[in-house]
Amino acid sequence: MPSNRLPWDSPKNRLTLLLEEKRRAGAPVLDLTESNPTRAGIPYPREEILMALADPAALVWEPDPLGHPAARLAVAQAHGVAPESVLLTASTSEAYSLLFKMLCDPGDTVLVPQPSYPLFDHLAALEGVRVEPYMLRLDDDWSADLSGAPRDAKAVIAVNPNNPTGSFLRVADLDRFAALGLPLISD
Repeated sequence: MPSNRLPWDSPKNRLTLLLEEKRRAGAPVLDLTESNPTRAGIPYPREEILMALADPAALVWEPDPLGHPAARLAVAQAHGVAPESVLLTASTSEAYSLLFKMLCDPGDTVLVPQPSYPLFDHLAALEGVRVEPYMLRLDDDWSADLSGAPRDAKAVIAVNPNNPTGSFLRVADLDRFAALGLPLISD
């Protein structure tokens, strides 16, 4: 029997129903939530990947809870930081779960953009964390409206570029986030 942390019998929302209808009708769909590069139409170096897998070193599995040392070194060098300050996760979902555990106690709140990635509600619920939305407003451009943000939140999430709007954070948005004095979680 599943836990009571999530509403397991959640009804499908209007967007999910519309997407199913479009796919049944054979309509072309550009799925902005697709994260698998092999299905998203993003070109990738197929031959180089296959050649790397032919290397006998690929047969050795040496797990590291912080991520493979060579990968951490490459990321650190690309960003000009020490490898000890890099933690690699299997996915952004895992990263969000770890950050919720590190920054929040059960019952604490994180601020999430609206519209945004719908999985935040579920990831937070699994960690016993509540989400409070802040609105992304579209005037001439998208901007974060933090006017109604609760001051007792433990962190603020910003998705850059935002999913589904495609908007990017502006300097003014970063200034608003900084004024909150909260850790900023961004992917």
